[in-house]
Amino acid sequence: MEELEKCLQEAQAQRFRIIVTDGVFSMDGNVAPVDKICDLAEKYDALVMVDESHSAGVVGRTGHGVSEFFNTYGRVDIYTGTLGKAFGGALGGFTTGRKEIIDLLRQRSRPYLFSNSLAPAIIGASLEVFRMLGESNELHDRLVENVEYFRDRMLALGFDIKPTQSAICAVMLYDAKLSQDFAARMQEEGIYVTGFYYPVVPKGQARIRVQISAGHTREQLDKCIAAFEKVGRELKVLA
Repeated sequence: MEELEKCLQEAQAQRFRIIVTDGVFSMDGNVAPVDKICDLAEKYDALVMVDESHSAGVVGRTGHGVSEFFNTYGRVDIYTGTLGKAFGGALGGFTTGRKEIIDLLRQRSRPYLFSNSLAPAIIGASLEVFRMLGESNELHDRLVENVEYFRDRMLALGFDIKPTQSAICAVMLYDAKLSQDFAARMQEEGIYVTGFYYPVVPKGQARIRVQISAGHTREQLDKCIAAFEKVGRELKVLA
């Protein structure tokens, strides 16, 4: 926040200022301090844009994203997000904001030109997901339970998992080659995970990123945890 404030001070001569941030940072699963960002935006007359690709449907008491998490409704000017993660649409995304902003985007955005718009089936399915989330918190509650179960069991086994406030669990391995070998062995065990290493993450911060879903059953989570334990012992990650 100190660095952001310095940047805002340096940008005061500009006609407009906009702060753009992820809601949840996808590699670690941590949530941006949107309340503090909004405080600075109001202090230095800046717009705020939040990409909710990894936070919409996930964080907040009912999964309504970072503004529910931090109670910043009315303080964020633009939200963007994807229909292909929590909402399950596999393709496309969305932008919300003030009417003037959306009207401008409708005139200028490439997806509205020619034949590039999303298929009606994708739109219909995505709207249905939004309706379902508004009617019941069952799916979000199940997601939270699954994340807590997976994280607690993995920590009990001795894995190093970064603190997370989302559905992303970063299993830290630190070594790039080890992360690739580990992911390959997990796939042989029937678990699809991917190792991440530099330049996607900082040097020495290689990890396997696991994304938990409300659709995962307890049996599936147990199978995944058992595979992590088996491979972890084979590769000397666990004692």
